[in-house]
Amino acid sequence: MFAKFRCIILLLMMLPLFFGGCTHNDGDIGDLFGRWKLVSLSADGEELPIYNNDVLLYSWDFQGDMIMIRESRLHNEVYATGGMWTRDNDMLMLKFSSSSYAPIVSALHLIDNDITPLNIETLTYSDMRLWYVSDTDGVKYRYVLRKAY
Repeated sequence: MFAKFRCIILLLMMLPLFFGGCTHNDGDIGDLFGRWKLVSLSADGEELPIYNNDVLLYSWDFQGDMIMIRESRLHNEVYATGGMWTRDNDMLMLKFSSSSYAPIVSALHLIDNDITPLNIETLTYSDMRLWYVSDTDGVKYRYVLRKAY
């Protein structure tokens, strides 16, 4: 009887360890936190073919002040590039350094080695729509993302 009681007490003492784990690095960043799937990308209203026989998925991961964009390809190949992000009201600024994986940044028409100023059109727990006008070609790029988790 005493052994059962000790076991129950031990289990109750361990509950905070299981439920108190940290899932957010550097605090809660709100609705941006987590992994987002890039659903579509358009240039001046025309859909761009982001997915093809090789590229299966682009995902954007936000945690703390870091962003990681992953490109998942056939045969379980995954390429990633990391950068920093900041937010000021309805502006989301992404900065990728020259050491980032440039093909991803280029394929998504983001700015490499500088700041991409994305306007937040919509941001809810499960839906994000962003856009910006490129300084180099004057094209308006629009990104639609859905929360994966």
